[in-house]
Amino acid sequence: MAQNENSKATRFSAENQPANPGRKKKIYTVLKEQGFSKDDIRSAFGELAWYSEDDLKDLSKDTSKPMITRIVAKQFLEAYKRKDWNKIRDIIEHTIGKPPQDIGISDKPITGISFNEE
Repeated sequence: MAQNENSKATRFSAENQPANPGRKKKIYTVLKEQGFSKDDIRSAFGELAWYSEDDLKDLSKDTSKPMITRIVAKQFLEAYKRKDWNKIRDIIEHTIGKPPQDIGISDKPITGISFNEE
């Protein structure tokens, strides 16, 4: 296998690790680590989801507002600007929950199994 002369410089090892290992933490995890409760997070997500873009900008800069409100407002704006619909979906799912998923099991009892032999 041919290797270029820089292959050792780009190979990961115990000494050569990326500056930012792993994926970014979700906003919910960051807020929990800051000490906010689940109810605080849900109420902030639920309330701010109805604000306009201008209101969110003003709110994120208002130092008189609680920090959780400012953080969530900034995250909504950031997700909107980046078109990061996964982040917005995560915020909504933490607010109202995930929709029920049908896994295709019926409530009918199984009465018997038959095999057709030819």
